[in-house]
Amino acid sequence: MSSRFRPTRPRARVTAFAATVLAAGLLGAAPAHAGTFSGDVVLGPLWTLKSLGNIDLAPDGTGAMTYIVEEGGADHAYVSRLVNGSWSGPERVDGSLPGPSAQTVVSTGDGGRVSVVYANGGNIYAVTKPAADRPWGAIQTIWGAGGASDPHIDLSVNRKGYLVFTAPGPGGHDVRIAYSKDAAPWTLVGAPLDAAPGSDAGAGAGRPRVGASADGVAVVAWGESGSVIARRVMGVRPSTVFASANDGLVVEGLAATGADQPEVGIQDDDSFTGVAMRAVFDVGGVARSRVVYRRLRGSRFDGPSAVDATPFASGQGSISPHISNGGIGQGIVLGSSDTTNLTYAMLMRADVLPGPIQQVDSVAQSAAPTYAIPVTATPLKMLVAWQFTTPEGATDVRARFYNGRDFEPETVLSKSELGPTAAVRGLDAAGDDNGDIAVAYMQQTASGPAISVATVDQPPGRFAPRAGSKKWERTDRPTLEWTRSREAWGLNYRVAVDGAEVATTTRQSLRVPASLAQGAHTWQVTAVDRRGQSIQTRVGTVRVDTVPPTASVRVTGPRRPETALRLSLTSSDPSPAPAPGVRTAETSGVASAIVDWGDRSKREPLRAGADHTYARAGRYTIVVTVLDKAGNRTVVRTPLTLVRPKPRRRAGRGRADAR
Repeated sequence: MSSRFRPTRPRARVTAFAATVLAAGLLGAAPAHAGTFSGDVVLGPLWTLKSLGNIDLAPDGTGAMTYIVEEGGADHAYVSRLVNGSWSGPERVDGSLPGPSAQTVVSTGDGGRVSVVYANGGNIYAVTKPAADRPWGAIQTIWGAGGASDPHIDLSVNRKGYLVFTAPGPGGHDVRIAYSKDAAPWTLVGAPLDAAPGSDAGAGAGRPRVGASADGVAVVAWGESGSVIARRVMGVRPSTVFASANDGLVVEGLAATGADQPEVGIQDDDSFTGVAMRAVFDVGGVARSRVVYRRLRGSRFDGPSAVDATPFASGQGSISPHISNGGIGQGIVLGSSDTTNLTYAMLMRADVLPGPIQQVDSVAQSAAPTYAIPVTATPLKMLVAWQFTTPEGATDVRARFYNGRDFEPETVLSKSELGPTAAVRGLDAAGDDNGDIAVAYMQQTASGPAISVATVDQPPGRFAPRAGSKKWERTDRPTLEWTRSREAWGLNYRVAVDGAEVATTTRQSLRVPASLAQGAHTWQVTAVDRRGQSIQTRVGTVRVDTVPPTASVRVTGPRRPETALRLSLTSSDPSPAPAPGVRTAETSGVASAIVDWGDRSKREPLRAGADHTYARAGRYTIVVTVLDKAGNRTVVRTPLTLVRPKPRRRAGRGRADAR
């Protein structure tokens, strides 16, 4: 739902990252050039499609939406999942439960985790798909004693989830909560959350809402005895402290006589949580409602802020509170005039600190309620969507994108050729950590009701050729590698070599499919998303040298031990003969040469020549290995025989001496 946000990155307080984001906003960071794509029908047309529940996106861009379809004479809960940018077909999630299902809500987590909760026959049921590649689990009965309604669910980034609903209690109704971790079965907390035992809590417009923070703590808000109450829950342990948003709830000098319709906007750190609500005031004997925002700081609410430009003196009020914020607290709170149908947005700064208020509708005033909803993808990528109605009754869905500095011009998201929109039967939006936003809404086509989804689709992120450890390749089909381009909704890489496309892949590497000639080649990769948005790497260079170097060896000197021999080396890395009219290819060049003298002495580097003395006579093989810079090698073996010279005979004394 638009008022629910799943935090994105854990932290204890406002970090350096938050400061950086704030500074970027103050300095006027350039908006991302995302593509806005009008709504396409993703479900239907189907005459038995009754309503859209909500849509939710996980930080990694997977997501789901839930809706009600009549089947066999009863309403049933269905889900479609968003995987790699495409919507799956309908999946029924209430099995063979008797009677109609209603009030479906869905929450999602990274990796395709989806949890759905709904009411059926006065009981509350939940079903979870742990991951995209795993089947749906069994339907779990959260409450089976009847009389329950108004479920709400939130999954946090640490795989902890909280589920709240209203059930019968001693004072009429109680607010109940269940907890799950790592897609395990839900555990219903034994005691109600009510502030006062025996009070009527969570009934009607006081229905409960829950937000799960990155630190694993949930904040629950509900209406009880005319007040809005907030309470923290840690796993299955509710806190002992309650906070009443009615304490000090004063606007323009008037104290509120009641409050309901709470919406929770939790951030990564549960110490700061935003709560929007509808407050009622007695203005000269006339009850008038105003959308009010209060920040829950620790266990107390800060002072209230009216989220509108309709002071009591105007004779107007405001209704339909909604809130959406990101992991560091920045976001949007909405309220709509109950008279003019104009929508007002209050921007939240870091730690959900209330900020300026401005009117969202920029082109014209709607002739009917707008069902406006906010969505926060990142602190610099937010959006407000609403339904516009002409005086003649024609409807469309419009939006304004917030780029971290300004609301951009109003744009129509729906396609008029598909028929009028029907936001009264469902309009919701969600965003992911990449800045992508999906807006889902009901549309009445000529062939029946349908669900259409419009998107703000961020283009692929910057990426680059991966730096290799070698300048040259000794294969004519080298493997090219590059870094990842960030894109949540489906991506292909188109690889070009020497200006011509050679392959398309979803991987971050490619072995060139056809042999390359010797020498240098340019290559470049283009990342293309499913919408055709693209970005290119810088041009890379790959050098091919598959030809071994040439080498010749000459040994000079006496072939006998204990006498120095001289080894001379001549080597080169010549280019192969080019074809007529083709320039001679560059080669890598000789890198090194090593000689093994064959007498178990240490191998040594060799340049142009070297001297060596053998200790003993015998047969040896001199092995010279020449490497080029691509790693090609040439080995030259030179046999060598060393002979120790025969000793000289000593001269005789002669015959005279003999006498």
